Amino acid sequence: MCTHAPCVQVDYPLAWQRTVAAFQAVCDACPPGVRVSLEFKPTDASSRFAIVPSTGAALLLAQQVDRPNFGLTLDAGHLLTAGENPAQSVAMVGAAGKLFGMHLNDAHARLGAEDGLAFGAANPLAALELVRWMQRSSYSGHLYFDTFPLQEDPVREAEYNVRRFRALWAKAARLAAAGIDGFAAEHDAMGLLEALEADMDGLSSRHAAGECGVGAQQLAADDCRPTGRTALPARHGTIDEV
Repeated sequence: MCTHAPCVQVDYPLAWQRTVAAFQAVCDACPPGVRVSLEFKPTDASSRFAIVPSTGAALLLAQQVDRPNFGLTLDAGHLLTAGENPAQSVAMVGAAGKLFGMHLNDAHARLGAEDGLAFGAANPLAALELVRWMQRSSYSGHLYFDTFPLQEDPVREAEYNVRRFRALWAKAARLAAAGIDGFAAEHDAMGLLEALEADMDGLSSRHAAGECGVGAQQLAADDCRPTGRTALPARHGTIDEV
């Protein structure tokens, strides 16, 4: 329903109207408390085009579906292959109150294929910014690590993803306390780079001293135990429990 064949085969306005109507029907058929979330994907091996190819189109769809139980699940890899900034997409969808789910992974941008890399493997700074905007959007929904361990041990990769997210969540909280949001508002690139540098130097010093204190969030235990085993709960009430 949300993908289509190559050019000159689609009536785009009609396809869009049918997509809106279909999601409205699904939402209206759901019992109370059940939500419907669309994870858009800009391209796919089986169909190179999508009716909903971008965050902007997805937000327009949510606006036109106009149901309180309809929202969006953002996949970091899909956002990258769409040529978007994942953090900006989280900020926009979060501000609209439509951020229902997050898929955390990584990808090389615009290859026309989905890499499904471990979270933060290819774009660590973008991953950090995405996590900070999850915090700023007060996101407390589900987290999914949508990665493809084709040759890797899937258990080790899952454990790595959990550790990586926790470390980035703690790092984002530390940097927020250091004023990075103000640097962004003022377009102060050097202030941001210096804050990142200071955080890296401080974390190295704490590792050398065997300390793990990270402030209120208390999420950096995995920062100090890079080989520790961590299980992901089946359901998370808040990000702090991840």
